[in-house]
Amino acid sequence: MKKIIYKLIVLVLLTNVAIASAETKHFSLSFEKIIIPEAPPVSAVMVAYMNIKNNGAKSQKIMHIVSPQFKRVEIHEMSMKNGMMNMQQLKSLSIKPKETIALESGGLHIMLIKPISPLKHNDKVELTFELATGELTTVSTQVRNIDLTNQHQHQH
Repeated sequence: MKKIIYKLIVLVLLTNVAIASAETKHFSLSFEKIIIPEAPPVSAVMVAYMNIKNNGAKSQKIMHIVSPQFKRVEIHEMSMKNGMMNMQQLKSLSIKPKETIALESGGLHIMLIKPISPLKHNDKVELTFELATGELTTVSTQVRNIDLTNQHQHQH
């Protein structure tokens, strides 16, 4: 009987350790300064800017982003070629350990394509990021009425 009780105690302790370690597992990326500027209600695209930091010790790769508010979400990069601004869709976005990548106007950014319904100031937007490891995390933000007239803008 003592052996059975001992085994049960060990099992309970091991289970508690497993639960504690599962609860302390954090998504390896953090998202800061998320901005989704308000666009005209007829706009077929919107954009998201943010800083993404890799808090882990290994490189991470964002493979896919989805949002229930948009039909498609894509990562794009703007660059200058032969005196012309060029925009290219990226298949993924790699972030080195402890690196922070700024997604901003005129550079890397997230294109939010074909809103399910028009979005205006203070409307909620959720973005779910999938890493190559299969990890998923959802960030929530709001559309903001931001004046971008002094910043570089691009056409899609």
